[in-house]
Amino acid sequence: MYCSKCGKHLPDDAVFCVACGCAVGGQNVQKNNNQSFDSSIELNTLSQRLNTNGIIWLVIGVLQILGGLFVNWFLLIVGVLNIVSSFQDMKNSKRLLEKPNGIVAKFEPITGPVITLIYNLVIGGVIGVVGSIYYFVAIRNYVMENKQFFASLDAEDK
Repeated sequence: MYCSKCGKHLPDDAVFCVACGCAVGGQNVQKNNNQSFDSSIELNTLSQRLNTNGIIWLVIGVLQILGGLFVNWFLLIVGVLNIVSSFQDMKNSKRLLEKPNGIVAKFEPITGPVITLIYNLVIGGVIGVVGSIYYFVAIRNYVMENKQFFASLDAEDK
């Protein structure tokens, strides 16, 4: 058996992968050394993380708008931008499950997220950095770790 997350060889009685900690069972295990993944697991994970990112940005945006009303009006601008971004992420998390193409092309570029990080740090305060860190660690890093799999979804559509 091989772990579907990292591809490491597993003992037959394994409950968790010793390499990555992924739970082993049924659809998470491969019976041969084929590195193909169960697309529903990978896509659902990415969709959930993208939805969580949307919720994080929604909370950050609301806090920034409140800060804009009481502290500095610049926070209003950043707060509105972050709320718009949050709704796009939540919408895209659902669309991703229906039409999973272009995932690598969407998440591989780093310029947009870095700009978001900078304007949140400079104008929106430290609270906006939390959303950027989550994006880089939980979403972009996940897509890059599974780049070959997500790129294969584009090949299937052609």
